[in-house]
Amino acid sequence: MEEASLQLTFAFIGIIIGIIIGAFSYRVLSKGQRHVSNMQLRLLESERQVAELKADMSSHLSDTHRQVSDVRTTLDQLDQHLRQQAGQWGSRNTLFDHAASPLQTASQEPLAGEADAAKDHPPRDYADGQNGTLSEDFGLKAEADEEAAQAPQPPRY
Repeated sequence: MEEASLQLTFAFIGIIIGIIIGAFSYRVLSKGQRHVSNMQLRLLESERQVAELKADMSSHLSDTHRQVSDVRTTLDQLDQHLRQQAGQWGSRNTLFDHAASPLQTASQEPLAGEADAAKDHPPRDYADGQNGTLSEDFGLKAEADEEAAQAPQPPRY
């Protein structure tokens, strides 16, 4: 009988140790599971926020496009009104001609320095003999002379 009670005691102790280990592992694993479920909830919330931001951005861009279209329409109406007023007053101003727009005339007229640019010149970094613009003292002598000439002389007593 002593042997049977010893086996029952070991079985009872084993069951209690198993319950303790099971409870401990359940708490440990459930914390990890709670953490995972919390992370999934955060992920779903952030995905919802991103979708909401995309929808808001889409509506904002649509509104901006509509406003730009309205401004273009208003500008076209204003341009038409100015042309009509200029026509009524008999004005032959070239400001109202699209053919003579400033962009076209500026691209057709050569600049003052472009006439000389057509000639072959050495690159600026080799200008003025041995030392070019890459030398440390390029342009300092002329600037120093100009500053000395422009500086007011102190009064002499």
